[in-house]
Amino acid sequence: MLLRLFLNIALAAGTLIEYDVSPASDIQHLRQKREDNARWLPTIPPDYEVEDEENDPKSSTTEHTYYNMTILTPDPEAFSKYWINMTEWLKNSSVVGQSKHDHLDNAYRKAAGIKMRFDFPFYGHKLNNMTIATGGFCYVGEQTHSWLAATQYIAPLMANFDTNSSDSTIMFGDDGKKMVIQWTNVRLRDDLNAGPFTFQLALFDTGDIWFVYKDVPIPASNISDANHPCKIGVSDAYLFTHKIKLFEEGNQAQSKRVIHEYHRITVPADRVVSNAVVVLKALPTCLQYTDCQACNNVTLNYFTCSWCKPKDNSPGFCSDHDGLHRRRQDWVEGNCMREQSDTCEDPADTSTATNPTTKAANHPDAVISLPTDEKTKAAKSETAKKGSSFLTIFIVLAILAVAAGIWVYYAFTNPYSKSGQILIKYRPSKWRSPASQVRYSASVHM
Repeated sequence: MLLRLFLNIALAAGTLIEYDVSPASDIQHLRQKREDNARWLPTIPPDYEVEDEENDPKSSTTEHTYYNMTILTPDPEAFSKYWINMTEWLKNSSVVGQSKHDHLDNAYRKAAGIKMRFDFPFYGHKLNNMTIATGGFCYVGEQTHSWLAATQYIAPLMANFDTNSSDSTIMFGDDGKKMVIQWTNVRLRDDLNAGPFTFQLALFDTGDIWFVYKDVPIPASNISDANHPCKIGVSDAYLFTHKIKLFEEGNQAQSKRVIHEYHRITVPADRVVSNAVVVLKALPTCLQYTDCQACNNVTLNYFTCSWCKPKDNSPGFCSDHDGLHRRRQDWVEGNCMREQSDTCEDPADTSTATNPTTKAANHPDAVISLPTDEKTKAAKSETAKKGSSFLTIFIVLAILAVAAGIWVYYAFTNPYSKSGQILIKYRPSKWRSPASQVRYSASVHM
């Protein structure tokens, strides 16, 4: 079940956030609203469905599109290998973190934004900001929206936890190569008798992810999702800005930003127990290749890569054939869905072509003619004429500016005059179009 969550303030590094969850009765209304939106929103290729990859229960390791998932459960030996003693680790001088966060301590449905000291590759995208929530998950989206726990999350155990108990805390640390977050003795708000949960999330600069569970007092499959989503795994989505006309006839359009989930991995709840370990090993993606030649020549198991050039002449990027990633807006607007040429542009040729007025000598001994005295005098005369013209234009503009200022002052001090009425009617606050407002909604596979 997906429940809507709201943010009080915009997400940023160091931001403190409170989120709330709507009652279950709103779910049907939200689902209907999303279906209505989908009628006019071209979002994902028609033959594509959101991938929800679950681990094969008969195997400890399963290869997915973006990650290899290995589940070791229950395995005390593996647990001792992957579990990090946060109290001792935070004493290390190379580790930056906190054993207790003021906003997350004695809290419920709270979250805090933090900045990582390294770039963390998530589905191929390099991130350095994330949000830690009391609900047992981290939000890794770049934009705030009303579906905080629906997608763009890393959830070792997302549930209706709080840190109101005296021994409950959320601690985290970063040594420049990995970020470790530990939920210690958090309790289910709607099932206090279940007991305390303690588990860790570790993120590495390689893109690998660890879920390590120390204490899971009840089966994770028995945790209720009536008041908060209950999820285990990872998910990603992209933000797409759609333009819709306000009227059938007319040029006014309204922007609407929509979150589209394109992939998730779900860890089976029955395998999340005490002393369990889940390892998600990141696999190569097209986005990690930063030059055209490497992009066009690479061969990956699940992706066909090609170089995409955005329409605004910003730097190109390597994309998969379907364009399902956070840069989908650039991929669509750059028409990268069309068959792309395998030939990459030569940067040297591009720089030469952009400056056609500059000509280089063909040979070190090439003769370049110098201007004669007559040509020099003519050039000086032409320069003097141009300078006189610019001075005249400047004087005229200055006079017009002074006249306009005098008129505005007169109209402002005499609001009942004809000039004053014109100024009121066409005052600057009326210039802003109501269509410039951007609204957020979400399209999520349920």
